[in-house]
Parts: sequence; C-alpha cells; structure tokens
Amino acid sequence: MFPSSSAPSREYIKRDSAMWWRPGRVYIPANQFTGLVTAALTAGAGSEAFAAGAFMQGSGVGTAIWKEISTTGVVGVAMNTAADEINTQMLLPDDMDISKNIYVRVHWTSGSATTADTIDWIVRYLKIVPNTTAIVSAATVLDKTIAQDTVPVATANTWCATEYGVIQPAVTAFADNVEAIQWEVEMDAFAAGLTEDKFCLGLEIRYTPKRLYYGGMLHEAKAPLSMLSDKYSN
Repeated sequence: MFPSSSAPSREYIKRDSAMWWRPGRVYIPANQFTGLVTAALTAGAGSEAFAAGAFMQGSGVGTAIWKEISTTGVVGVAMNTAADEINTQMLLPDDMDISKNIYVRVHWTSGSATTADTIDWIVRYLKIVPNTTAIVSAATVLDKTIAQDTVPVATANTWCATEYGVIQPAVTAFADNVEAIQWEVEMDAFAAGLTEDKFCLGLEIRYTPKRLYYGGMLHEAKAPLSMLSDKYSN
C-alpha cells in the first residue's frame, strides 16, 4: 500500500498517491430510475394516485414499462421497441476522482436463448452544477460508446452485462463544481430474431476513488477480472 517498506509517515496517509485503491462502483436498478411514472399520471389535482390497472412506465421516448421477467417474480424495465429510453438523476459519489476515466455499462436480460441475437444500448448524460444547471434531456454521449452486445449463453433470462463505455475527462472535462449527473439509457436496436422481451436491469458506474485529502492516485484504479476477484489482467 505504501511506496517503501518503511513505516508510513503522516504525509503518506493524507495522499491518495500512496494508495492502490480498488475501483468504486455504483449500481442503479432500472426500476429505481427517477424517470418512471404511473401510466395514469396526468395534469390536475389528485392525478398522482394509481388508477385501477395503472403501471409504471418511462417518461421519456418510447414505452418502457415495469414488467415481470418471465414468471420469476422479479421485475425489470421492458424495452421492446428501438429507441425506448429511461432516465434518472443521482449525486456523483463524493470520492470520485474526476480526473480519471468513468466507466459505464448496462445490465440487461431477455427471453432469448439464441447466442447470435444482438442488442445495442446507448447511454447519454448531463453534468449538473447545483444552482446553475437547468434540468433538460441528457444529450452528451459517452466518449467511448458501449459496444454492441450479444446474448452470451443459450439460456433464456440470463443476467447480461455489456462492455464498458467510457467518459474520458481528457476529452470531456468534469469541473470540480459538478455534483450531480443525469443519465439516459436507450435500447437503440436489436437483431430481427430477438423477438422475446428485452429488459434493462440497471446501470453500473465504475470509477477511480479519491478518498484522502490531497491529490489522487498516480494511475486510475485497476479493475479486477471480476468484481470480487483478487486477480487482475496484465
């Protein structure tokens, strides 16, 4: 953890540059996105109540809806039409190092058991400075977009995760007064054969932490081969 075998000085424990932190992660389940409303929600007093047969759906483009995944008793957000989207807002983690890459991936599932079936996801975002930024539709695309994903195994309703897309601060800088972020997740396209239900399960954000008072790590936090692994790629 420290740059030499000698006992750490007080200076070292004040600085992230002396540490090798693992990545920080935030996961937002899709059915906790703030941009989901009841289908019965309309203008007028008392309209916020659930009507008989009302359901939750995305307030953005398309008709993303809460739906049970098969007969599992587990609910996801069904996004079955190209361009369906869901939106949410969150505070940024207060230990995020905004000088390092921010990685984003979509967790999803479908009823498909065909490993040739493909699906495309788009993530956009809006950086928010409190008391300054107006809330508008998130429109900034990731600097490295999320690659097309494929059904990974021939088992319906497998939990899937895309490759990571990246916000690269060297390309799209984050000012230190940005405290919140708005996300837009769009199911952009899918293979003609992928006729089964397609669900967004959630959005994952992975970042390099900055937990001490001064500076940051010299390099971004290296991700293990899997989240809880002690093994790393070369």
